[in-house]
Amino acid sequence: MMRTLKISMLLLAAGIVFQACDKLDAPYATVKDITSDTLHRTIVLEDYTGHTCVNCPGAAKTAHALEEAYPGEVFVIAVHAGYYARPDSSAGSLYKADFRCQTGNDWNLTPAFKIDQNPKGMINRVPYKGDMSMLPANWPGAVAEMAKKPKAAVMSMQNTYDAGTRMLTTRVDIRFLIKEAGTYNLVVCILEDSIYGAQKNNDPKVDSVPEIKKFLFMDVLRGSMNGSWGEELTSATDTTTILTKSYTFPLNATWVAKNCKVVAFVANAESYEILHAKAQKIPAVK
Repeated sequence: MMRTLKISMLLLAAGIVFQACDKLDAPYATVKDITSDTLHRTIVLEDYTGHTCVNCPGAAKTAHALEEAYPGEVFVIAVHAGYYARPDSSAGSLYKADFRCQTGNDWNLTPAFKIDQNPKGMINRVPYKGDMSMLPANWPGAVAEMAKKPKAAVMSMQNTYDAGTRMLTTRVDIRFLIKEAGTYNLVVCILEDSIYGAQKNNDPKVDSVPEIKKFLFMDVLRGSMNGSWGEELTSATDTTTILTKSYTFPLNATWVAKNCKVVAFVANAESYEILHAKAQKIPAVK
């Protein structure tokens, strides 16, 4: 009851109305030293956006309302890519910042995703009402439907960071809870929060001005620690084995380490469907 009420209040506040999913009864799963991060299927919401897209601030508001409504279950990745994400270096331009990265560009150009405009989003890269990517109005319904699926895996993550060398090391341990055919990859991404910059806008619920000079960008995709499509994890899921991967990556000098986090997810290499995800902030200590 309290969960449903909280979701309804948060999404109503963001101007979103949908029927909340039922809470699953499955118990917490413990795999040796891996304790379940959530009872439910985790969800990656990819928000394809750009700073000259006037409809994108409203989409970001919708995405973050869903993240708050499903704490620890929905993880937003803001992918700045395509026409509206291009920097404008002309004199007097407010839009000189470049939030694009190779991983975001590769995803944006993937034909199966059909990112043909901004804003558009994907929910675990699973089609909803026939479409892999969709407009923000469909995100709540797609998230609610995905949340009803059984939990697919348990995952733990450990980040260590050396402030002197700016080297980040991430270890991920995964065990599947369901048996699935196909090849599965692990993708380990770096995101940065709390970046201020200019953003075009046409949503009065976000701001009354058409150009927000100090817009707060959150969940900005900075890149991947192991490539745009990750590294093969397994050729068929096995519910008895813990799979471990570790990566070391130098943080860019312009990124604020204390505002960065790692988001790791497991995806089907052929269909792109995301089965499980986890996020953890980077400890900005030596």
